[in-house]
Amino acid sequence: MPLAGWLTTVAVGLLVGGVAGLVGIGGGAVMVPFLYFFLARPGLSGTLLPAGEQAVVAHATSLLAIVPVSMRGAWLYSRSRLVDWRSVWILAAASVVLAVMGARLAVDLPADTLKFAFGIFLLVAAARLLFGRRRSADDEPLSGKTHSLRAVVGGASVGFFSALLGVGGGLMAIPVLIYWLNTPIRKVSGTSLAIIMFTAIAGVLSYTAYGILSPTSGRGLLPYIHFPAATAMATGALVAINWGPRIQQRLSPGGLRWLFAIMFGLLGLRLVAGNLLRLLDS
Repeated sequence: MPLAGWLTTVAVGLLVGGVAGLVGIGGGAVMVPFLYFFLARPGLSGTLLPAGEQAVVAHATSLLAIVPVSMRGAWLYSRSRLVDWRSVWILAAASVVLAVMGARLAVDLPADTLKFAFGIFLLVAAARLLFGRRRSADDEPLSGKTHSLRAVVGGASVGFFSALLGVGGGLMAIPVLIYWLNTPIRKVSGTSLAIIMFTAIAGVLSYTAYGILSPTSGRGLLPYIHFPAATAMATGALVAINWGPRIQQRLSPGGLRWLFAIMFGLLGLRLVAGNLLRLLDS
């Protein structure tokens, strides 16, 4: 990978690390759109990929970079006792099973369809941030059986969409934790990162297995992962993830919601508009 590619991916990793530590998402919402751009330019990525494989490689590479970032973030929050491990184990177990199915479906879907779906996903996330129901002081923690049943359902949705869209699952996990499981708001970011740790690992293993079994890959054992990009982004993210919790203490919850709603909305509109035209022409 050229020097410009290394510098660019490390810079993106720094942004991802700050975002991950700040709100508890793995950073796929930033990395995947960037990797669409990055992998479409061989002069930057150092790799010439068929257009039809670029989306899948972007998603698998994003998940690999998310693994060490989510591990570090979960540890930072856990040492302050801000991770709800009761929710983590159930959500993670359910999500891992569905992550395998999501990765398998992603390999077979057309690239434009994947990008369009990811754009819709970002727009939905933006709408939830702006217009979703706010947590009420009357919302008490759920009882054991109710919590477990809801956690299984929530974990299944997190795992499926994390692998399908190449994100760690934080954008799915955070609404589930707040609105579905009534998780204390201070524990949401750390709990989300702990869940992401498991879903990202499952997604990477799934993409790796399907890559090895693919009869048309022709690029060695791990054809769906761009290792230089994943390494550079993870390096930058690990440096920056410590900054997120510090910044979080200085921003109001309302300010954070607006900040990320705008970012997700812009990214989502760009992907939906660009890929909708291609889908209509096909």
